[in-house]
Amino acid sequence: MCTYYYLHYHHLSPCTRDIEYELHYFFCPNSTAEISSSSSLSSVGAGDTEQWTQQPCEALTYAPGYIAIDGLNYNNPCAAGDCLVAQQCSSGGCRLEDLGGSWICCQCSSRRNTLRLCVQPLRNIPDALCYHAVCQNCRADHS
Repeated sequence: MCTYYYLHYHHLSPCTRDIEYELHYFFCPNSTAEISSSSSLSSVGAGDTEQWTQQPCEALTYAPGYIAIDGLNYNNPCAAGDCLVAQQCSSGGCRLEDLGGSWICCQCSSRRNTLRLCVQPLRNIPDALCYHAVCQNCRADHS
């Protein structure tokens, strides 16, 4: 018998995105595996990639330790415990998206940053990079 439960991910203040819910499975020996393919344009040597995805068996039930008495309470998911931080938010991805994908570093004033970290060379220190993570003080770069 496979069991499943929900996890929820909070975004960090001042990010105002909604809580994200994700379904997790505990798999049993009767589960099956399927090949799924996807194409990736962002990777080197872009093309189709295959990945094995495990599917639950037909005898699927909730894991009783992970849900509220009447099921998952979407109004207060923290009542079930296991609050997690959304990785996209904690890594700066949400802020990067808010800035339109290009930002000006508040630490070194470098423009045209498109990654979550500023990897521009520092002007005053030879052979050193900034490495500042996009934050609330960084501004959008519209140039």
